[in-house]
Parts: sequence; C-alpha cells; structure tokens
Amino acid sequence: MDLKKYINSKENVNIYNLAENEEIISKYNLGNYPVFNNMEIINPNLFSEKQLFIFILKPNKLNKIFFTKLNMLNNTLLLIINNNDLKTNDTHYKKLLISYGYKHQKVNDNKIKVFIYDISEYKDNPDWLNSENWANPDLWEK
Repeated sequence: MDLKKYINSKENVNIYNLAENEEIISKYNLGNYPVFNNMEIINPNLFSEKQLFIFILKPNKLNKIFFTKLNMLNNTLLLIINNNDLKTNDTHYKKLLISYGYKHQKVNDNKIKVFIYDISEYKDNPDWLNSENWANPDLWEK
C-alpha cells in the first residue's frame, strides 16, 4: 500500500500525534495538516468519506477508552509505533484491532504498523450480490 497516496486522496486530514513522534510526521509529510497532541478536539463529519483521522500512538494506548473515542469516525488510520511491546505481543494487538474492524496494511516501514478503518472500503460486495441476480424474473425458475 502506498500510504502517502492514500493520505493525499483525502481532503480533510487531522493528525493526532499521541506518541509525540516527529519522525513519522516528517517521513510521511504530515506537517501540512493540523496536528494535535491529545484527543480533546475530534470533530467528525459523519457523512464525509474524504475526512481522515490519523493517530500516531504506542500500542499500550490501544484500550477500550481509546476505541470509544473513535467510535463515530468513518475513516481512521492508525500508525502504531513498532516498539518492543508490539513485537512481543504482535498477535494480541492484531486480534484486538481486527476485532474493532481495522485492516492491517503492509508498508515498507519497520518502525510502524499500519491499520485502517475506512467505512467506504469496509466490506467488498461479492459478485453475486447485485440487482441482476436478485430481481431478475428470468432466473427465478433456475
């Protein structure tokens, strides 16, 4: 996945640098967007697919309180610092994030793990799920 391209495809990007990691902000050219060091101000547009919230955080901050605050966000990108805690408990954190609907994205950066929750890409429609198969009287006899 081209992380920079994904971020640039969004019109309204907010960065929450909860790990206070300036290296990631400069590496992915995130300095041009509003950067917050806490989660006090989160103003989601519930009807926008072009709004993106990026959270840079350490894995030990992934808890129920954190996910409760993200509950109303349509598009969330988590850049999780790949520290010793994450390396030791990798399976636990992946299961936790997948249980909240995040998809793991492979990127060429060994300093972070990337997980995305994008409601517009949350579930792919299978080929058979279309109006031709459901409302086509010609297929009713088959």
